[in-house]
Amino acid sequence: MIHLLSYKEVLTLICAIIGLAIAFNLNCRRKSKPKRQKKLGFIELFAGRDPIVDIIAIHGLDGHREQSWTAEDGTMWLKDLLPGDFPNARILSYGYDADTRSFAHTSTQTILHHADAFVQDLSRRRRSDHKRPIIFLAHSLGGVILKKALVLCHIEGFETNQNIRGIYTSTVAVLFFGTPHSGANGVQLAEWMGRVLSVYMHTNNRVLKDLNRDSSELEDIQRLYLPVSKRLNTVFFYEEYRTAIIGGMTELIVPRHLAVIQGDSDARVVVLHADHCDIVKYTKKDDDNYQKVVDYLREFVDKATETVEENWAREDGHRSVAKGESRSIQQTTLAKPLIAVSRNYVHRQHIYDFLTERLLPSTPPKQQPRCILHGLGGGGKTQAAAFWIEENKA
Repeated sequence: MIHLLSYKEVLTLICAIIGLAIAFNLNCRRKSKPKRQKKLGFIELFAGRDPIVDIIAIHGLDGHREQSWTAEDGTMWLKDLLPGDFPNARILSYGYDADTRSFAHTSTQTILHHADAFVQDLSRRRRSDHKRPIIFLAHSLGGVILKKALVLCHIEGFETNQNIRGIYTSTVAVLFFGTPHSGANGVQLAEWMGRVLSVYMHTNNRVLKDLNRDSSELEDIQRLYLPVSKRLNTVFFYEEYRTAIIGGMTELIVPRHLAVIQGDSDARVVVLHADHCDIVKYTKKDDDNYQKVVDYLREFVDKATETVEENWAREDGHRSVAKGESRSIQQTTLAKPLIAVSRNYVHRQHIYDFLTERLLPSTPPKQQPRCILHGLGGGGKTQAAAFWIEENKA
């Protein structure tokens, strides 16, 4: 006896087929091969020759630590191209279970849990070289998890014995690729499809729901990350093309205004000629997208050692103070560039004499001399101090 499907059953089946197709297209894995077994944690793609920097990649939603960075022709640029340009860099890729559907099982981890696991794993991985500079490459959801991870590192106390805070201290730059800092398009459709697919397979919307454009989770992460990012070199790469979904349907998943952090005025914003998946897939060195990425990496690698040495000089000083150890002011604080004295500066001799009397007393002081200048804004306090320093510097 032939069973004729009802209207609802036909609609459900069609939705399930569409959902599977959408999920398959959005996972940014290679479509030429079936899904491989999940590979979690770090993989060393290139050890580097006497490495001076760690370049660390973290994939996005439904991603894979190797497939997400691999083009259709099999080129895995992190392993096949990048070592030739940066032979003194160790290159790592991190895998975590961000699958939103599976016939076996799906993760119950949240963004916070993924971030915490990431920094714990990275801390263990860098135990013997925890002061080596780091440059992060983060695709899609991976950028959100990385931001949360750096916040966790930043808020760790100076007095702890863990090396988690050292990850932030050693970070030189972050390159975001299509990261939905303010949410992504198509998330509600993906959530709805997940509910349909849940009849046929295991699904997980725990992380997906946080990628909505009105997500309070993304707002909280962004608010906490902004002060953390102030001393980091940042590049926001965003996709130029819409991502094909099914039957001619396309979606610009993370457009420019969602791929940048509002308020980070020092960051560079760069378009890559690709869709959301291919934004992190390159096949040859003369690929314009690859060249853009390499140019920024080269800039950051060149200054990585000097930058991180300065970071650690401050960090070690703060840690010693937190532990009650005695350190000289030179060991704790690095000198900053002097403020130039304006040619329009009006000299006030009585202020100059007061500063000299307080800061250069005739008898050896028992404590470090200090002086506070206060007054209305624009009254010349900074210029008076700059002039005195210029006149009395050793």
